[in-house]
Amino acid sequence: MVRYKRAALLCGVASLLFSGAAQAQQQERAQEQPRDTAPTATGIEDIVVTARRQRETMQDTPLSISALSSATLDRLNASQIDKIAQVTPNVVLSVTPGSLTALAPFIRGIGNQDPLLTLDSPVGIYIDGVYMGRNAASNISLIDIERVEVLRGPQGSLFGRNTTGGAISIVSRAPAEEPGGSARISYGRFEELKARVMLDTGRIGGTGIAIKGAYMRQQRNGYVDNPFAPSRNDPGSLRGDSAWLRVNGSYGPLTIDYAFDYSLMRGQQPGFQVVALSDTAAAFFGASPFFGGSAIVTGNKRLSTLPLRYTGLRMRNETQGHALTLEYVASPEISLKSITSWRKWTGFQPNSYTTPGMLGFVLDPVTYAPLGVEPVHTFYSDNRQRQSQFSQEFQILGKSDRWSYVAGLYYFREKVAEHNISYLTFPLPGPAGLNLSPETYYDGVSKSWAVFGQVSYQASDPLELTLGARYTVDRRRIHQDNPVSIGGAALERVGKSKFDNFSFNGTIKYRFSPEFMTYARVGTGYRSGGFNGRATTPTDPFAYRPEKATSYEAGFKSDLFDRRLRINGAAFHTVYKNLQVAQFAGVFSGSTRNASAEYTGFELEVIARPVSALGLDASLGYVKPRYKQFPYPDAADPLTLKNYADQGYFPYVPNWSIHLGGDYTVPLDFGKLVLRGDYSYSSKRHFFALTLPNANPLNEAIRDPGQNLLSARLSLSDIALGGAKLEASVFGENLLNDQLRTSGIDFGSLGFAGVTYGMPRRWGVELKVDF
Repeated sequence: MVRYKRAALLCGVASLLFSGAAQAQQQERAQEQPRDTAPTATGIEDIVVTARRQRETMQDTPLSISALSSATLDRLNASQIDKIAQVTPNVVLSVTPGSLTALAPFIRGIGNQDPLLTLDSPVGIYIDGVYMGRNAASNISLIDIERVEVLRGPQGSLFGRNTTGGAISIVSRAPAEEPGGSARISYGRFEELKARVMLDTGRIGGTGIAIKGAYMRQQRNGYVDNPFAPSRNDPGSLRGDSAWLRVNGSYGPLTIDYAFDYSLMRGQQPGFQVVALSDTAAAFFGASPFFGGSAIVTGNKRLSTLPLRYTGLRMRNETQGHALTLEYVASPEISLKSITSWRKWTGFQPNSYTTPGMLGFVLDPVTYAPLGVEPVHTFYSDNRQRQSQFSQEFQILGKSDRWSYVAGLYYFREKVAEHNISYLTFPLPGPAGLNLSPETYYDGVSKSWAVFGQVSYQASDPLELTLGARYTVDRRRIHQDNPVSIGGAALERVGKSKFDNFSFNGTIKYRFSPEFMTYARVGTGYRSGGFNGRATTPTDPFAYRPEKATSYEAGFKSDLFDRRLRINGAAFHTVYKNLQVAQFAGVFSGSTRNASAEYTGFELEVIARPVSALGLDASLGYVKPRYKQFPYPDAADPLTLKNYADQGYFPYVPNWSIHLGGDYTVPLDFGKLVLRGDYSYSSKRHFFALTLPNANPLNEAIRDPGQNLLSARLSLSDIALGGAKLEASVFGENLLNDQLRTSGIDFGSLGFAGVTYGMPRRWGVELKVDF
C-alpha cells in the first residue's frame, strides 16, 4: 500500500499543477469549444468511446483508456490486433507459436500465455460488444474498423465475463448512409501481399436497410528458410482470407444490426529455434552424427536457415461469428438493447520443433530393453482444437439531467475440446532415449450468468459520482481422458464446479476546468476457477480456484493550449488473490497454480500538435509486480509445497514500455505528403514464472532481452482521381532489424528450450483508393 500511496500522491501533485495551468488558460480564452464536437484543424482528435456503455468522449471517461481510430490503425499498417500493443502503454499482445490466431494478451502485467481451452483469460477481447471466449482465436484480422478501445484495470461491472486485467473492445464501422467504398493493396518483402476491398450500399430505397461488406486477402512466404520445404510453406508463411458483413436496418425508434465475420488462416508456425540443452539432452542428441544422422540446430540469434521436419501439412484456423443487436429508443431518456451472438472456432496445429534425420540409441519405453539405433525427435505434435459459444445480453440505458445508468442481464455458454498427440524422444543418461507419444484429450462445458448495473450522478457541474456492481455465477464441467505415456495406463477424470462472485467499482470524477479532469477509482474483478485439461499424471493439480483482484487507481486527463497538447496519466495499485499462474514444466507436467501478488505502476500518454502540419505522440508505461505467495513443489521433496515468491517471474511482462511517434504533413497542389515514424521499446521479460530444476531450468536461456521496434511510412494522399481519391505509400517495419523474441518454450524434462523470433526488417508499397 505504501507504493500505491506514493503513486497516488504523485498523481495528485500533477493534478494540481495541470489544473492551475488549465485555469489560467480558461481566463484567457474568449470562447470554449464544445467537448462533444470534432476538434479544429489544428486541434487533437477526440474519439467517442463506449467504455461505460454510454457514448462519451475519451477525455470525459474516468478510466485509464487508450483509443485508436481507423486512421491510426492505417498509419500503423495494422492488419491484426497484436499490432496495437506497440503504441499502447502497459499492453503486451504476443502471438503464440502454436497457432496462427492465438494471442497472449497482457494489460498492466496481467494476462495468460497458455492456449489451454479450459483456462479463461484475465483480459477480455470483444467485437462489437461480444466477448470472444478463447485467446486461441482472438488475433483476428482488422478489415474495416472504426476504433479499438483498450481499457486498463479490472472490468468487473459492465463487460461480458468479468475480467481482472482489462478489456480490448473492437468496434467495426457501421454501414454508411451513402454508397461508397475503398480498395487497398500492398506488396512487400517475403512476397507479402495484402488486398482489401470494402463496399457500402448506402440506404437502399425505402427499405431502411444499409449494407457494408469487406474482404481481405493476406499471403506471404516464410521469413525463415527451411531447406526441406518449398518457400510458400517455409516457417512464418501465411495464406489468409477474411470477410466482414454488417447489415443495418433503421426504423424510427428501432435499429436492427446484424454483424458477421469470417476468417480462414493457413500457414506454418514461425521457426522454433533451439537455443539451450541440458547436459543429458546435449549428450544424447549430440551423438546423432556419430550414428550417421543430422545434428540438432542451436544458437542464440535468429537464423535465416532452419532445417525442420516437414510433413506437407499446414496449420489451419477457421473462425466465424454472428451477432444480432436490437436497440429500441423508448424515449429520449430510455433505450433498450439486446445482443445475441454465436461464434465458432476450429484449429488444426501440426507443430514441428525437430530437426529431420536425427538418429539415436533408444530403449523400449516399457521394458527399457535396447532397441538399437532409430530415428529420434526433439518434439512434434498434432493438435486439434474446437470451440463454440453462445451469448445473450440485455441492457436498459437511461439518463436525465443529472443521472445516467445502465443495467442488464448476461448469459454465456461455451463448449471446448482438444485432442493432442505428441511425438518426442525422452533423453536418458548413457546416452539413450525413449521414443514416446503422449496423448491429451479433454472436452468441457462452461456456463455463466450475470446481473449487472452502473449508475452515475452529476452532483454538481464539476463533480460526478459513479457506482457499479455485477453478480456472476459460473458452472464448469470437464471430462479428461489421457493415456499416461509411460506404462500405458489411462488417466480419466471428470470435474464439476460452481463459482459465484460479487464485483463492484466506485469512481469519483472532478473537472477543475473544461480542460482538466481528475478521477479516483476503486474496482474489483474476478476470473472463474476451473480445471487443468493438461494434467497428465495423478499428482498434477487438477483444479484451481477463482482469481480475484482489487484495484486502486487515480488519474487525470487534460487538453491544454487550445487543444494542442493532451496529457493523460494514471497510477494504480492492484492486489490479486488466488492469481492463476499457468506453469508448463514439460510434456509430463502442466498445471495452473494459485498465487497471491500485487502490481504497482503508472501510464502516461502525451499528444501534441504545435502546428497543423506536425503531430507528436508519446506514451510511457511501468508496472512492478511482486509475488506475496507462490507455492510450488520443492525440487528435493516433490510432495512438499514451498513458497517461491522471492524467485518468481511474471511471464511475458516487461517492466517498461515506451512509444514515441510523429507525423509531418506537407501540402501539395495535387494532394499532401505525410511522413510517419514510430519507435517502441519494451524491457526484458521472462516466458515462465520459475527457474528451478523441476520447473523450467532453462528459463534464463530463452528470456527476451528487450525489444526495439522502429517503423516508418511515407504517403502521398488526397490525390484526385476522377470522383475518387488515391493514396500511395511506402513503408518499413522493424527497420533496426531487432532480434525479436516473441515467445519461448522450455520443455523441462525433455532437456531443451527454444524461442520463436518475430519477422526481420521488411518493407513494402501500398495503394489505396476511396470512392
